[in-house]
Amino acid sequence: MRFKSLSLIIAGPLVLTACSKPESESEERWLETTQRQEVIVFTDGLPNKDLAEEKSFYFQTRKPPDNSGRVNESGIYFYTLKGDSLILRSRDKKCYFKMGDDSRSFIIGRFFTDPGGLPETLEFERQ
Repeated sequence: MRFKSLSLIIAGPLVLTACSKPESESEERWLETTQRQEVIVFTDGLPNKDLAEEKSFYFQTRKPPDNSGRVNESGIYFYTLKGDSLILRSRDKKCYFKMGDDSRSFIIGRFFTDPGGLPETLEFERQ
């Protein structure tokens, strides 16, 4: 019995490591700058206005309070760029988007329900 417990202690972290998703080299992680709680991860490269192909990002918003009726809007979003707009396919919604000149930040129109105190346009910075 002692050997079995020791095996589980050693094997446990190995199993968790094997099951975790490796971070892709093309993933770009960005943090909202005012309240520093919302995160966007571009899963297949940065938005490029020269290519009109569909891309995706993963959005992680803060957990809504237990007494809130608001749905957590974290998840994968599919989008295309058109001019200064990011068009969210899953919501059929268009929002403002502008990458910073240094590609270290971008401004995006708030595409999710306000969790409290966020402006209509948000700045995200590269992590």
